[in-house]
Order: sequence, then structure tokens, then C-alpha cells
Amino acid sequence: MRLLMLALALPLMLAACDASVSSNGEQLADATGGYTLEVRAVEGVQTYIVVAPDGRRTAGRAAEGASALLDEEAIQGLGDMQPLNTEPQPEVFALRLPGVDISVAADADNPNSESASVRVNAGGRSVHVDADEGAPGDSDDRANVRITGATEEDARDFINDAEEISAEVKTQMLAAVGL
Repeated sequence: MRLLMLALALPLMLAACDASVSSNGEQLADATGGYTLEVRAVEGVQTYIVVAPDGRRTAGRAAEGASALLDEEAIQGLGDMQPLNTEPQPEVFALRLPGVDISVAADADNPNSESASVRVNAGGRSVHVDADEGAPGDSDDRANVRITGATEEDARDFINDAEEISAEVKTQMLAAVGL
């Protein structure tokens, strides 16, 4: 599941690293936006959340081949994205350069662990992927992806690329945040 969530976030992670910079290092244009995009996945149930810069928000949930738009009360009930791992994991990789910060926290003592937290901050955008496989034999696989600083185009693509969400729900989500 971790690979699925990383694959989902990869296009936006790469876009985050694509800050328009001239050859002398000056910022040419602010390519970031004010949208926040989230996917919360818990064993077969995916919830897609989009928050527009003006505070409007929408969410869709997909499970067992069906999808539905969540109403405002259900969205409020989701609360903030919480860390999946109750025990802090040590940072096992970090790359910090001017304007770019990448870090990976995982169980350094267990190379087969499928639990990790990846954070990428670059070009005014951030991507946080948090995955927890759960115990062997346990069906409690979970993953969260949160992207901030996304553009209107990123938000539109995020909704349209959600394969588990029906076309009708995608249309409702797009309209709810003015896309």
C-alpha cells in the first residue's frame, strides 16, 4: 500500500520540486497554489479531500466499488489527518538543500517494515506520505497522503485521477470547490 500512496503522490512531489528558477537562482514565478489535497486509505476504503484557498471543501469516499460525496457534517467528522504510527520513528534519510527538504522516517532496525513517513517540502509545496502496514496477518493497512500548496490544475487532476471515484461524484466534487 505504501508504494501505491507514493505512486499517487509522485507527480505532485515532482511538481513541487519544479519551482521556476533562473540560471542565477532567482525565483521567476510562484508556481504554487493554495489547495490542500488529501487521501486517507484504510483497508479498502479511500477518502479524497480537497480544500480550496477560500476554505470551500469537498470529499468523496470509495469502498467496495461504490463511491459517494460526503456532506459537510461528514467532512467535519473526518477531523485533521493524524499520524498513523503511535511511536515516533527515527529519520533514516534526509536531503536538505536551499528550498528543498526531503526526509524519510522508518524503523531502521526492520528493513522489511512497511511503515514509513515521507515528507517533501520544495518550491512552496509540501507532500507528506504516512503509511502503516499494520501487524502481520492484520487487515489494518493504512496510508495518508497530504499535499499543500497545490494549484487549481493540481486539484482538478487530483479529483479526475481518483480511479475509485465515479464520474458523477467527481463532477460534484469539482463543482463544490469551484473547479
